[in-house]
Amino acid sequence: MQYVSELLGAPVRDPAGRVVGKVTDLLVPADADYPAIEAVSLKPARGSGQPRTVPWSAVRILDDGHLGIDGPVEQVPDYESANHELSLARQVLDHQIIDINGVRVVRVNDLQLARSDGSYRLVGVDVSGAGLLRRLGANRVLDLLGVRLPARAIAWQDIEPVESGQSGVKLRVSHDDLAKLHPSDLAQILSQLDQHQGQQVLEDMNDELAADAIQEVSPDLQVALIRNMEPERAADILEEMEPDDAADILGDLEPAQAQDLLSRMDVDEADDVRELLAYPDESAGGLMTTDVVTVPPDVLAEEAIALVRAQAAAMDNVYYVYVVDADERLLGVLSLRELIVADPGTPIGRVMHRELIRGRLDDSHEEVARLIAKYNLLALPVVDDGGRLKGIVTVDDAMDVILPDDWKARVPRVYQRA
Repeated sequence: MQYVSELLGAPVRDPAGRVVGKVTDLLVPADADYPAIEAVSLKPARGSGQPRTVPWSAVRILDDGHLGIDGPVEQVPDYESANHELSLARQVLDHQIIDINGVRVVRVNDLQLARSDGSYRLVGVDVSGAGLLRRLGANRVLDLLGVRLPARAIAWQDIEPVESGQSGVKLRVSHDDLAKLHPSDLAQILSQLDQHQGQQVLEDMNDELAADAIQEVSPDLQVALIRNMEPERAADILEEMEPDDAADILGDLEPAQAQDLLSRMDVDEADDVRELLAYPDESAGGLMTTDVVTVPPDVLAEEAIALVRAQAAAMDNVYYVYVVDADERLLGVLSLRELIVADPGTPIGRVMHRELIRGRLDDSHEEVARLIAKYNLLALPVVDDGGRLKGIVTVDDAMDVILPDDWKARVPRVYQRA
């Protein structure tokens, strides 16, 4: 197996054996699964002219695997760019790609070449430590010591080059397979990319998937990603988020930008977020979400199931069903299991729990977390001074503000987002 690192900087000889230049880059078609080298960029030998890019048709592979020129170098025509080639040294080496299987971002340490019909074909991306040591020349020392480091490569057919420029390459499989990853895995990938690359990954996701992923990254990265998006796209993603998460992000943006995004959002979604923005950050009101399933006390169990189904269709998670009167005063609660097993003809008011734990809008985060932990709740209802249900604080949101940052990654989410 030949590697690009072994060719870069290697001498190029004419038929008489004279060094006429050194390899500085290799160009391949950007739209082939296993592309053959199309052109070679050369730095001329001292005093022999300007840097040039020559077509592969003028090049031959020597016995040592290096390259030679057929005929006098001054008679070799320049390569005519077809505007679809990819520069391996400039656009691929040392750039980052997404390893879907490993759920991480990896660096292109080297590139594998295979001889085929008098040419070299690009067959793989070496992302191993062995590839980096080869670049540094340390592999020879390890060989003398009898140390063999395993290579790990990704087939080039699984790589999708981006447009010409400095952006590098990304995995083709990411376009299809990103949607199969858990939002926490997507967040892990986004956290390893710089802002520009993160935006590129988000472009390949639909609004719902992008919202789920952004909700899982750090608050600083959330704000950075939304701040630098096209406003319409940002508003669409905010609409798909839990209202409390959207409010947290908008609260950290510049007021003018936050108001602009709110004006682009669906009216009902924007109203929910505006309501949450009115509460202090450190209060239960600032922590809660307004996504709550409610039913009146006089409906039958079978009717309540239909009401729950209609409301839950637009929510990521439903823990409990809350019973409220016409003025939204909280009367009781029951679990989904209790609703399902109840006799279909039984009024909800007869099966609900009337004694329930509740929080107040001005309760601190610590008080909310204490109540959730003490009574082993998945969600805590939050009411105003008149007893009206205003929202719920979920257990994972409560833990997010209480646990140290380095503990949060160890605590699994209570639910899987739909």
